Amino acid sequence: MTAQSFIKGAVVLSIAGLVSKLLGALYRIPFFRVVGSEGMGLYQMAYPLYTILLAVSSAGIPVAISKLISESLARRDYGDVAKIIRVSMLFIIVTSGLLSAALYRGAGFLACEVLHDPRAVYGIMAISPAVFFVGILSVLRGYFQGFQEMAPTAYSQVLEQFIRVITVLIGAYIFLPRGVEFAAAAATFGAVTGAATGALFLTGLYLLRSFFIAAPASFAGFRGSGSAGVFQILYRVIVLALPISLGGLVLPVMQTLDALTVPVRLHLAGYSVSRAAELYGQLAGGAVTLINLPTVITISLAAALVPEISRLVERRNFYEVRRQIDSAVQITVLVCLPASIGLAVLAAPIANLLYKCPEAGIPLVYVAPAALLLGLHQTTAGILQGMGKTFIPVINLALGGVVKFIVNYTLTAVPQIGIIGAAAGTVCGFLMCSYMNCVFIRSLTGWKPNFTAVLIKPAVAATIMAVGVYFSYGELTIIMGSSWATLASVLLGAVIYSIVLLATGMLRQTGMPIPVIIPRLFGRR
Repeated sequence: MTAQSFIKGAVVLSIAGLVSKLLGALYRIPFFRVVGSEGMGLYQMAYPLYTILLAVSSAGIPVAISKLISESLARRDYGDVAKIIRVSMLFIIVTSGLLSAALYRGAGFLACEVLHDPRAVYGIMAISPAVFFVGILSVLRGYFQGFQEMAPTAYSQVLEQFIRVITVLIGAYIFLPRGVEFAAAAATFGAVTGAATGALFLTGLYLLRSFFIAAPASFAGFRGSGSAGVFQILYRVIVLALPISLGGLVLPVMQTLDALTVPVRLHLAGYSVSRAAELYGQLAGGAVTLINLPTVITISLAAALVPEISRLVERRNFYEVRRQIDSAVQITVLVCLPASIGLAVLAAPIANLLYKCPEAGIPLVYVAPAALLLGLHQTTAGILQGMGKTFIPVINLALGGVVKFIVNYTLTAVPQIGIIGAAAGTVCGFLMCSYMNCVFIRSLTGWKPNFTAVLIKPAVAATIMAVGVYFSYGELTIIMGSSWATLASVLLGAVIYSIVLLATGMLRQTGMPIPVIIPRLFGRR
């Protein structure tokens, strides 16, 4: 696979990931309006448990299968290709099926004894079949990626998310009259319909390839016995997938800790079970969704950085590595810092505009800095992965999770702090992991950030923007009302920030070689 085709493949997946993430973020706006804070809280309670099982059962499967298949293709051992897909599919059907059944059977215990809200049982039961379908989906994605065909995975990601969003919105609307817990459960079932649709789509492509496209003489041995034994293949799949699965566990575990601790600690602070679910929904389903929006850029940036950093490290060109790190970190700050400040300044108006729930602006004010810190974590994790240090970001993220748990547990139960403590825990957690990533990058490459260019100048520009937005919103509200004033203020803030960046020359600094990375986001060399 050439470097250019690799980059194009990464860009295809990045674009699909961007579209899926935007769909996944934007649907929450109408969904929040339909089910309210309490419904969003119940919806959020079921997902972390589901994502943990996904990480255990299938997170590393696509990478493991794609690696094994690509190695077999390089040897022209097409019999092994067929055996890899058969063994992997059988393994994932058994493990994912058992985990799916266990989640369904244990729904009552998890809802009552772990989440301490019996109403969550319906959501857990509704989402349990998704573990099975996502497992099948992961095997098929690994198969196509092994053939260096990224488009099927990209199409399936977008299709899966689209069907999921449609199911969430329609299901919540239909079942809301029966109770908010049933509306939340119908919404969680969207994970099932989305994964099942994606699996059917890739199954169709696989059958098409197997019986029509892969039939020529060059694939004559495709259905052969292969040289590797069944247990040898199974062992290699597990060994390759296990580290990635462990890494994939960290974020779901952090989300699960939120679902387990925040409502319970709020209840200890004096809130009712219903009110605790409302506050948790405002944070997890409202505020955190908004801080994730700016990171669609950093996810794409990180995907482009991995092959670029890998290439430079292979050539031992550490001077250029440091230049790329400077560029990536500065782009991240330029994008995410104004987003953080803007969300904090217009927290209540934005929450009112999107969710018709200005109260959700309270946790948004305090969790807004996490938009910058999460972006920095994603970018620096991409740098470390490009250097081959894949476990370092995982360890640092786990350390951040410990910090987050301690802050959550300590502050959320204080009546005067409440949900703000959980927001502070999120900020502290991402501060820790992004800081530790930077420490390791510096020790490995000798990178020393130019704080004036990377932080001080963007901070000055963002502060000027914030002052303009703050005063303009008050005046515009009198003229055109809150909703239109919010939209106008956001647009005005973007204009002010852009003007300051251009006036100060921050986008043209020689220490920020943007052209090296930006073209790779669009597949150009």
